[in-house]
Amino acid sequence: MRPMGRRNLHTREQQRDMAIAAAELILVREGIDELSMRKVAQAIGYTVGNLYLLFQNQDDLLAALNERTADAIYLSLRDRIEPLDDPRERLGAMARGYIEFATGNPHRWRLLFEHQLPEEMKPRPSADARIRRLFELVEATLAMLEPRLKAESLRLRATTFWGGIHGICSLAVSGKLSWGGRSSDYRLYCEEMIAAFFGAASSRAKAVRRS
Repeated sequence: MRPMGRRNLHTREQQRDMAIAAAELILVREGIDELSMRKVAQAIGYTVGNLYLLFQNQDDLLAALNERTADAIYLSLRDRIEPLDDPRERLGAMARGYIEFATGNPHRWRLLFEHQLPEEMKPRPSADARIRRLFELVEATLAMLEPRLKAESLRLRATTFWGGIHGICSLAVSGKLSWGGRSSDYRLYCEEMIAAFFGAASSRAKAVRRS
């Protein structure tokens, strides 16, 4: 059977899901440089032309794949912190989970943060909402630690903290943590980051009580 004959076997939504799943598998196995519309079409048994009925272009497919990755990270972190009440434990669980995902899925993680959409395809609200949802997990935990913080300050603090964790993550994925002397022990770096952050939070709380 020719690939075109498959068109009526699946709904448009099913075809999109198949294409995104196939793209993810190619990305994981072969890396971003080997990912192409042609390979995705071959993997799902459709023509390249049919893919362009589902996605505007390859950037659109990669953006959809990134949304799938962002969902996976969010669900992983949410499930880790759900049974935890202590804010420090929650931050530690999120930090470790984030880095474990990145080091276990380096191609997916790199694509999520390194792929840039052309200007004519911005903004992409569905992608922005997913990244915002990740930060809201951090904000909710920091609000437990400093409940009096205004929303703007809370967002700034969450961005600052997670920016540090993201930096550790980037170094871990690129193999550049060796200068720290414990290249594979990213948990140590996370704990140092969290300890410093909690120390600063404690100092701020004491200053507020004295004022």
